[in-house]
Amino acid sequence: MKTESPTNEPFIEQLARVCKDRGHRAELRRYWSNATRHYAFPVLGRLGALGEHKLPDALTAALYAENPNHQPGGNSLGCAALCLGDGDAFESMERHFRRLLAANGNELEELGDGLHRLFIRFGREGIAIDYNRLLWDLRRWAKSADVIKTSWACDFWQAQADTASPQ
Repeated sequence: MKTESPTNEPFIEQLARVCKDRGHRAELRRYWSNATRHYAFPVLGRLGALGEHKLPDALTAALYAENPNHQPGGNSLGCAALCLGDGDAFESMERHFRRLLAANGNELEELGDGLHRLFIRFGREGIAIDYNRLLWDLRRWAKSADVIKTSWACDFWQAQADTASPQ
């Protein structure tokens, strides 16, 4: 079975160009509050990310505005979360990651709220994300949430076990 690759997503390339303008990034960060979300609409409109069927694109744009550190082929969500959980912080990060994985498969907006908190921390720590992979996962969320959650979980827990095993 051939799997499609989420590399070089045109939306992410366009998003990176738009977010070079700090004002546009600031407007996209306002997406997270219902009271100020309307400030993000002009930028989302330019990106073609408005409408219920475009929610994965809108969430990705708002998350990118929080942490524009994109690295194609870089960290998946699970690996990036594991980077936050190094050392003494692992138990705390593990609890947060479990809550993220508990998000209802039908509620992408609920998942977005959990991702938002995580991406603020990614930005603070300078952790790069493969936004192509993230967008790919969010676009498939409604049909394959359990598969995506399992993939993120494997990246988080198995990567941790791999680094702990003696060579």
